[in-house]
Amino acid sequence: MNFLGKDSFAGAHQQAASADSRSSSEYWWVPGSLAIYFIVQAAIRIAISSSLRIDEAQQFLVGQWLAWGYDAQPPLYNWIQYGVFEVFGTSVASLVIVKNLLLFLVYLAYYKLLRLLVADKRLAAVGTLSLLTMPQMFWQAQRDLTHTVGTLLAVLMLIYFVVATIRRPTLISYALIGLWAGLGMLTKYNFALVIISVLIATFFHPEGRKRLLDWRLLLTLAIAGLVFLPHAVWMVSNMDRVLTTTVNTMSEQGAGGKLSDIGFGLLELVKTSVAIVAPTSVIFLLFFRQSFLRSLRARSEWSDFVGRILSSTVGILLVLILVITLTEFRDRWLLPFLFLLPAYFCLKLDAAGEQLGADIKKFLYVPIVMMVALPLILAGGILFARFFHSYEHLNTPYATFVEKIVAADGKQPSAVVTTTWHKAGNLRVNMPHTAVISTEYPASDLSRQTIGAGPVLLVWNERDGHQSSMPNALKLWFTSKFGAAEQLPSQQDIALPYYYGKDPDRYHFGYAWYYPKRN
Repeated sequence: MNFLGKDSFAGAHQQAASADSRSSSEYWWVPGSLAIYFIVQAAIRIAISSSLRIDEAQQFLVGQWLAWGYDAQPPLYNWIQYGVFEVFGTSVASLVIVKNLLLFLVYLAYYKLLRLLVADKRLAAVGTLSLLTMPQMFWQAQRDLTHTVGTLLAVLMLIYFVVATIRRPTLISYALIGLWAGLGMLTKYNFALVIISVLIATFFHPEGRKRLLDWRLLLTLAIAGLVFLPHAVWMVSNMDRVLTTTVNTMSEQGAGGKLSDIGFGLLELVKTSVAIVAPTSVIFLLFFRQSFLRSLRARSEWSDFVGRILSSTVGILLVLILVITLTEFRDRWLLPFLFLLPAYFCLKLDAAGEQLGADIKKFLYVPIVMMVALPLILAGGILFARFFHSYEHLNTPYATFVEKIVAADGKQPSAVVTTTWHKAGNLRVNMPHTAVISTEYPASDLSRQTIGAGPVLLVWNERDGHQSSMPNALKLWFTSKFGAAEQLPSQQDIALPYYYGKDPDRYHFGYAWYYPKRN
């Protein structure tokens, strides 16, 4: 690999720096346009439906209480959402604003990090807006992801303050590294891989090694430990829930034999990684052509640093495949590592120097078009589902069900019981002052005494267009609370039109009212 000498590297950077003030003013619109983009996304999501997707619904279910831990995911996002619910009310708007604000901060942090690292500031705009070419960023993160969004922000902030510390160490910069390391571990457990990868990259940086030997690193470790400690205590007490769920999820595709499972895991890692990075890589190649290919041979201080983060992560994942035979790599699990690739490409282009302004402007047409098209596409999938008779979660008429069965009858249940957390969250967003229980989530259950003497509403549903009987999970819950001798309540069914649906398409809700006997 051809390493640029100091003179040529400095020359390239001086040339880029001469245009710094011009390019900075030329791309002033990037943060503002991103802010407008996420405001539009939030407004459309709030206006289009009061129903929830799966990850959204979980926030409403666990948002009923505050705890040091909830399930196999760390609790930071849940804590943030809980606080917003408490202050601004339990509503779709409260959920959507938190999500889009965090997404905006992810893009803003990406932009600030690249401006810290590149000499040609135009490339900070290119790298940031390139995130809109990654399907997992422009589609999944916008529609479904919650905890992962927090992880993305923590990754960027950790790297930002590590770079700042390598350049100019201060007591505050060491403290902020510890803060974001601790917060990152409270977003997703795989953030530990990020910490290890950043540590390796720092060790191989000439100035970074000095920072690792600085006494102030003890402050970093202390703050990170204190931030994570309360949840760590909960985690130790619930290790089976955390570790078993995570490992089983990432090993669920195992074929049985050690070698075949390793081969399957390697194949899944490659397939999922390609699915994440291929569109962005192809777009860089199409617009920058030969300069992009030449840049892959160029190197700089910070392209090496980010490159080592990426390569260290790959190495760690390979070790995990070999040692504990991981076979399932979901894109949301790999995204916190691979979303750094556009930044790496821009650092390579920056190291090569002499990027044509025309190429950069042509490239930016792609994310700008995406920013206009994506809100329309996301809304269109809901509004025009009727033409394909294929409905999404946001088309499900939960609010209509509550209006007809709860509000219309004037019955206020003391508790609502359903099966999955998706159903539970959708019911709670429409009954924010009523306790909602999911049989799939034992932590949401209530004692017989807490339920009291008020009516209990049991709810289940079917999406395939016909009524169904009460699921066994609800029958078992009922028996455990009110005794095996108690007769099951009368089961009823109501078929309601989908939001933006077409006749005769209907969504069936099964339900039953139970009135506890007074002692």
